[in-house]
Amino acid sequence: MPNDFKERTGELKPREQMERAASPRELPPEVLLAILLKTGAAGCDVLELARRLLAAFGGLKELLASDWRRLEARIAKYNAANPARPIRGLGHVKCLELAAAFELGARSLRLSPEELRQRTVRRAADAYEIFRMAVPADETQENFLVLPLDTRYHPLSEPIRMMRGTRDALSVHVREVFREAIRWNARGVMVAHNHPSGDASPSEADRALTRRLCEVAEVVGIDLMDHLVLGDPLGARPYVSLRALLKW
Repeated sequence: MPNDFKERTGELKPREQMERAASPRELPPEVLLAILLKTGAAGCDVLELARRLLAAFGGLKELLASDWRRLEARIAKYNAANPARPIRGLGHVKCLELAAAFELGARSLRLSPEELRQRTVRRAADAYEIFRMAVPADETQENFLVLPLDTRYHPLSEPIRMMRGTRDALSVHVREVFREAIRWNARGVMVAHNHPSGDASPSEADRALTRRLCEVAEVVGIDLMDHLVLGDPLGARPYVSLRALLKW
């Protein structure tokens, strides 16, 4: 948030800050969360309560990925570890309300099958918008995804999860990737895998796999459009295009 806006709104209540802001994007997450929480608790105003809730989840990404059960469990865990700075006033009903708001936000990002088929996917950015919806924000394992494309570069299906590995290792069989593409009669494919650490930097194994995928793609006559490494969607670098790095 720009310093001048912070200076202008620092003494205002959360809802007043939103009224003064040119856009909600100017507001820090604790202010937006405070508006949803509405009130604080004894000895803890609503902004401080929002900060504690964000601390309990290690930030916004995991909080927004939580259902009401996870909210209640994580709050209880945080309170046990932080008796001097507990989260109070967030009972069962409030956890249900927050989870409902988070789910509405998540649904707004998902595409219907009809919307997906109308997308044109030629660039890494196009593919990322689709792949990021296929991997939960709190995913702790690597997933390898394939997006088959038709002759007009429209998706033939939702991203297909081919493999799921451990936190930091994934075994990908190249022949299975192209077997799936052939099954869909695809003209091209986009592939992606996530790094649960949030760091989208490709490893040497990622580079080697991409080179092998390129070799097989040429043999079977299906374009490998790109291979994306997915990182933290809220981070400075949410994904990396291996096509841009390896320049094929």
